[in-house]
Amino acid sequence: MHLSSYVTKAAMCAAAIPLLAGCTGEQGAGGAAERPASWKDLPVRAGARDVVHTDTDHRSYAVRITVKSLVRGSAEDMRGARVDKELKGMVPHYLSFEVTNTGRKKIPAAYMVDSNFALNGTDWARGEEVSISGGRAGGVDLPCADTAPKTLAPGDSYKSCVTYALPKGVGVLSLTHNADGYLDEGGAVATWPVEGGLKAASAGLAEPGDRVRVRWDSHEDGVLELPATLVSVRRGSAADLAGLDLNLNEKERRGVPYYVSVTYTNPGPKDLYTDQADRVRLLTEGGRQIPGKTPFVLDTKIPGCPSDWVARTISPGDSVTECSIHLMTDAGDKPFAVGFAEAGRPRLVAWRAPLH
Repeated sequence: MHLSSYVTKAAMCAAAIPLLAGCTGEQGAGGAAERPASWKDLPVRAGARDVVHTDTDHRSYAVRITVKSLVRGSAEDMRGARVDKELKGMVPHYLSFEVTNTGRKKIPAAYMVDSNFALNGTDWARGEEVSISGGRAGGVDLPCADTAPKTLAPGDSYKSCVTYALPKGVGVLSLTHNADGYLDEGGAVATWPVEGGLKAASAGLAEPGDRVRVRWDSHEDGVLELPATLVSVRRGSAADLAGLDLNLNEKERRGVPYYVSVTYTNPGPKDLYTDQADRVRLLTEGGRQIPGKTPFVLDTKIPGCPSDWVARTISPGDSVTECSIHLMTDAGDKPFAVGFAEAGRPRLVAWRAPLH
């Protein structure tokens, strides 16, 4: 199965829409707001999570985020709006939530709290957070605007709404908030699953042992299609990594390593260097993509993760099995699939993860 990879988060159009979340839309005959029939409430497991908000100056603040609702709009919402042309035809999703400052410090730039949020698609892609102006076709404004205050005093709260765009046909797996602001690093992650999202994400995954051709950039010889097979996913121990130079942060050092082994075959006609492991991602039930880490010491030996850590060449027709180390830092999340980030495509190739 091919899955979309990361969608770069960007701010689209500075104009704000002066309506709060609640996901109401067009005006009815009597002047009351009526939501379009095409909109759908998604079964997100709403509720409060106590999290840490980290701002751009790396200062941390205690906040409580309460997800109220998640509504899938329609592509029609984007047609009359002022957004970049590549977003036309994508489907907006309206997330309503409340933020409470539970700490003792005033939060400057409180509108940045939602920057630690991510809407994760059933292809493990992150939805693009967008600001939409201009309204739906027919001139009706959309009902989702970021109304966060400039600052948030201790004990104060605000309600707001953020719009995310996903490609047509892609469902929602989960909402996540990362304490570090980077969803692939070792920070604490809060997750709001969407019921049915995991089942949709699993549909069409390749099975362990299936051979899939993956696109890999060999630099000198350009992009090659390598026959690849997922061999195994094994749970390790933090003790396995003691003394290794893996550049781990504090959270990762306390995490659980998973070892992912993939076999690649050189299709020829030249010798091929074996350094594909940095393209592998461990995909989790919560919607995270966890990149691998590999040591750079020739004689490194890790139980359950045999590999040639330093690139060597293999002849045309020969195969090699490489192992990458992926650190799970959230005890409430679980590995679910393995992805390979393809060269030149905004996609992943993915297999179901066979845990051992």
